[in-house]
Parts: sequence; C-alpha cells; structure tokens
Amino acid sequence: MKLPSHALRVMLRARDAIADRIDDFVANRTQAQPRRELARMLPTRKPLPALRGFAIAPDFAVVLAELIAREQPNLVVETGSGVSTLVIGYALEQLGAGGRVIALEHDRAYAEATRALIRDHGLDACASVIDAPLEPIVVNGEPHRWYSTRALDELAAIDLVVDDGPPRRVGPMLRYASLHQFAPKLAANATFVLDVIGTEEPGILARWERELPEFVQQRVASKKGHVIVRRRRHAPSDA
Repeated sequence: MKLPSHALRVMLRARDAIADRIDDFVANRTQAQPRRELARMLPTRKPLPALRGFAIAPDFAVVLAELIAREQPNLVVETGSGVSTLVIGYALEQLGAGGRVIALEHDRAYAEATRALIRDHGLDACASVIDAPLEPIVVNGEPHRWYSTRALDELAAIDLVVDDGPPRRVGPMLRYASLHQFAPKLAANATFVLDVIGTEEPGILARWERELPEFVQQRVASKKGHVIVRRRRHAPSDA
C-alpha cells in the first residue's frame, strides 16, 4: 500500500532525527578522552559547566588550550561567550604573562551569566565580557548584521580570535562579517579560529578565500568542525 505523501514526510523526518541522535551519541562517546586530556592540561578551581549543546566541544577546548600554550597570545578576542571564555581564561592564567580574553556578547542576559561564571572561577583578572548588540553593517557593499563595531574601537594587535558567534538561530550569514572586521585589528602573526562548521560556514569560508586572499585556511576535523586561519607568509603575487 502506498503511503500518503505527508505520512512519508513524517517517517523520513523521524528517520533523520533518529540518525542525528545516533550520530550525537557516537560523537559524544569520542569526547571522553578529550575531557580527560583537558582536565589534565588545565586544572580548574571549580568544575567547568557541561561541554555539550551550544557550548564548545571538549576536543575544541583542548585545541584552544594547546594553541594558547604554544602561541602565548597577549590579547584574545572571542565572539560569543560561555564555557569557552573560562577555558581561554584558565589557559591564559596558566601562562602567567598577563594575557587577557575579551568576549563580545550580543545577548545581555547571556553576558551577565558569563560574567557570573568568570567571577565564580576567579578569572576577573584575565577575562571579561563586552555587551555588543548586533547592528547593521556594510561589508563589500552588502548589508549585514554583526556585533557593534564600537566594541573593537579600543582594541589593536589582537593575537588570537576565537569566532564562535553569532549563533545561526538569530539570523542568516551573521558570521560572514567577522574576518572582514577583525583583519585590520590582527597582529602580524595572529591566529583566527572559526568554531562550528555547519551549513552556512563552507559558503562563508569560500567567500573569505576569494575576498581576503592574504589569509590561508586550515580545516581541522573535530566534533563540530573548526578552521584555523592565518595570514600567508608572503602575499599572493599580483602578476
């Protein structure tokens, strides 16, 4: 008997939902080792909030801790805030060189929640959150929305950017403006890390590759996917 089209659509959605849950279960099991590695690398005064859902995945937290230990940034700027802000703060504190992380947060309530976490973990000396609501912006002659650019006015020579926002749920293509806005503020040897590769990000990365050829991208396999972006050692020839 042939199923009605609406019943078939419901069955297909249910099948896809089950497949997604299985993929999440398998992915989460693979995160047990990164969780242990993070605890070994980065002792914390209090347990970190759960590294699941919208929070960074444990394997990416390890990547951040290793990157900071190796490159020893003085100024880190993060788009979005939360557990990642704590991980970066603890990694900077461990260096003992006075580095700091500044998180740009569009959601005032979430900004306050992250500030409370920072206080609770005693990281006020090296971590802070700036209220940066989403505002209209023009990039390459196109209208977009991004964090209030006033948040970047006093910042220069940024050593590390951790791009983890704005979230897709608040609008399409919001992360496209990020590298364009940060590029003039980056130190010569800065690193830009894009976390979470979803449906939009491949298109954004392709546009960055065309529009900002002075940067080279390194795609890295991880639970949510991430890309490391750095300036080329030598700019492409105009010839």
